Amino acid sequence: MDKKIEFVNTDSQEALETVLKDLRILSCNKKANSQVIRVLDRAISKVKETNSKKILFNLYSLKITQIHHLKSKIQEITQIIDEMWLLLEGLDYAEGYALYYSHLWYIEKIQGNKKKAKIYIDKLAENLNESNIKDEFVYYTCKYTYAIEKWFEEHDSESAAILEGCAEYFFKEGFYRSLAQTFAFLSVIYTRKHKNKKALKLGNEILANRTLFEKLPPDIRGIVYYFMGLGHMLEANLVIAESYFNEAYFILKPIFSDNIYFSNSIILHSYLATVKGLQGKTDQANVLANEAYILLQTDYIKTNLDKVTEKQIIHTLNLVKFYNISRLGNYNPQDHQKLIEEIIDNCKNLYSDFMTLSEFILSANLDSVKLQQLLAMDNFSINRVKHLLEFMLENQKIDTEIGKEQKALNCIAILEKRIITTKTTFMENAYTDLLIAQQMFTLKRYAEISSLLKQYESRPHRIEVLEVRIFMEAFIQVGAYKNGDPLGPALQYMAIKKCRLHGFSRLENKLLHYLQLQHKERTRTI
Repeated sequence: MDKKIEFVNTDSQEALETVLKDLRILSCNKKANSQVIRVLDRAISKVKETNSKKILFNLYSLKITQIHHLKSKIQEITQIIDEMWLLLEGLDYAEGYALYYSHLWYIEKIQGNKKKAKIYIDKLAENLNESNIKDEFVYYTCKYTYAIEKWFEEHDSESAAILEGCAEYFFKEGFYRSLAQTFAFLSVIYTRKHKNKKALKLGNEILANRTLFEKLPPDIRGIVYYFMGLGHMLEANLVIAESYFNEAYFILKPIFSDNIYFSNSIILHSYLATVKGLQGKTDQANVLANEAYILLQTDYIKTNLDKVTEKQIIHTLNLVKFYNISRLGNYNPQDHQKLIEEIIDNCKNLYSDFMTLSEFILSANLDSVKLQQLLAMDNFSINRVKHLLEFMLENQKIDTEIGKEQKALNCIAILEKRIITTKTTFMENAYTDLLIAQQMFTLKRYAEISSLLKQYESRPHRIEVLEVRIFMEAFIQVGAYKNGDPLGPALQYMAIKKCRLHGFSRLENKLLHYLQLQHKERTRTI
């Protein structure tokens, strides 16, 4: 590439445009690359000898995209943008204005200047709508910028349609890193819009073309695996999610600080810790969590990671930490009030995994004030578990106020009336039915337990949260025994052995308690 730049005839516009086209592909597919930056600097120096302002302008733009994710480069970027403005003076160049405003938007955005960022994104939109932009590369990269801003600030569903168009262009023209980044944002949008299957379909289409996929740079392959894992995690497919996350982890970990996906790489630690922890791989989850905490303390992360992403990582790790702690028989919520308070504070604006959040609500011994505080939050993750908050508020009522039987009936009604959509996962239904079954045990409606949980008897493998699966297997036997199956207690003991094997001592105590209740009732009937 250096040789091609060196021998460009300064009078040949066609040769300069060919070099620019090659540099666009190189720059887009190798972000934050010192060699690419060196090549761009050489090209900029060479083109300055010509009178091609448009080519020079575009080279400046490519240089910015190589370094704009680094807060330490803000001053250098500002100087380049000033140079770009000087080039635009007296130049009728619609593409130039679009790129100029897109870069100004980004700089103001990462510095937290929302008002200024909005001014520039509006100017960008104005240029895209009114100008005759013939350069498809500029058009689609600027449309991409516009779409992600519309999503972040307004959660505008139009963003998905725009990004889908961008993805087609990037794929067709070989801008594979741009394709991966577009896929990343589409995955986030599909997830928030409860379209996880659409996100997985898009990822599968990329993975299906193995010839193309194997040619992608390692960090792009890693980020595709990362978002495939995230899609499956949100569908509660923990085994598949873990396999994709593992692929991403082994690719991204060695190149952690050498690519633009360093934030995704550290988020990956928290998600992988989540899926491993939920499958009972507590030691592995703790190792990943500790790695994440160490990375968060490195100078590189402190310099380059934005505060919102850092808070999200810590929130996810806190939920995993609480989940692992609360599985133990000696767990006492009073010993972990600081952790509990921090989780509640961050639930308002951050994403929370359904399962770890659900267990937090049930196990943190939250008083009615804290439960109401969570219930008042308008957040995607909280809205998904509001029936559990209402359930806990009802469950806290004193028996003398309402009566034990009526309280159990009210709890069942709350759970049965929960909002169920086509997006509700198998895991969510199993979890809620298990709570209903426990209330039925209180009411001695044993036959109903058996019929309610029968649907899970032949497919416990689909309940990939290990502790919940063990509890489900045991409670199916509780219902079966009360319905006349003499093997019930023996099979419950098998579930208790599994608890001991995996360190779920709190669940072990709970299952032993149910066995004692059954034994007492059997003794009374003899």
